[in-house]
Amino acid sequence: MLSYISGELGAYFRRDQIFAKVIFDENFTFAEHTTYGLGGRARGAFYPRNLPEARAVYDRLTEEGENFVVLAQGSNILAADGGYDGYVICTKKLQGIARINSNTIFCLSGTPVGRILQYCRLNGLGGLEYLAGIPASIGGIACMNGGAGGVYINSNVLSVKLYNGKDYNLSNKNCNYGYKHSTMRDINSLIFGVFLSVLTDLPSNVASRIEQNLRRRSSLPAGRSCGCVFKNPVDKTTGGRVSAGAIIEECGLKGFGSERAFVSPQHCNFIINRGATAREVCNLIEKVKALVERRCAITLEEEVVYIGNFD
Repeated sequence: MLSYISGELGAYFRRDQIFAKVIFDENFTFAEHTTYGLGGRARGAFYPRNLPEARAVYDRLTEEGENFVVLAQGSNILAADGGYDGYVICTKKLQGIARINSNTIFCLSGTPVGRILQYCRLNGLGGLEYLAGIPASIGGIACMNGGAGGVYINSNVLSVKLYNGKDYNLSNKNCNYGYKHSTMRDINSLIFGVFLSVLTDLPSNVASRIEQNLRRRSSLPAGRSCGCVFKNPVDKTTGGRVSAGAIIEECGLKGFGSERAFVSPQHCNFIINRGATAREVCNLIEKVKALVERRCAITLEEEVVYIGNFD
């Protein structure tokens, strides 16, 4: 019994030593860490650089009952002007890629898409080129089931390494992937990394497909945004997905808004921030939803994730 207690105390002592080494930013603002460039302060942000540090941060915040959110590139986030009454676990420094076998790579959750594709190009690994140009980390994409051109990350995910007080791997099947959704959105856990399937190919072929996808995305609206604001709704007749941007345009809302926050004339599922507040952007999202409901009898659902209080 005494040896057990001694071992348990030793584990806590080691964890506290690790926790003390984690980079902490007490001046964290969402405006500086989201693609929208909006949002107030959090109580602070932790930047784990490896899995022991990530475990230590998660355990400490959980045990002390602290509110926290996980953030990486902040590409689908709208944070409130008043900030967030809690902490941020920022995975930007939790990066790394490992070749597991000829058809599998493992990427730590904070690894940006661009870095993964560079690795794939150099090593002749195909199958992920559709992600080119998405300003996100692999953890965020795996959580949201992100993708482009009708292809989503669930087609490549073998399993996701999670932590909720203990390590475990969630298989693709148990991720319960759906449109812009996964199990990870519904459970309180930290994504450590993702095992991805890849295909051996010539580096030149991989590079060519990456360039093709980058050219395709170059026509997307410039300016500060979160990417697509709304999910593509289901067509009640066909059961397929229809473009939310096309619906918004059909409702006559191209360019709708103000000089500070407006529906992009290039792609109506983008709302551009040009000096607005988060509240102004949120108000515009609500107005667009209401007008589409009134004019087309279609209820749009946000893809953007809200952080903080918008009441």
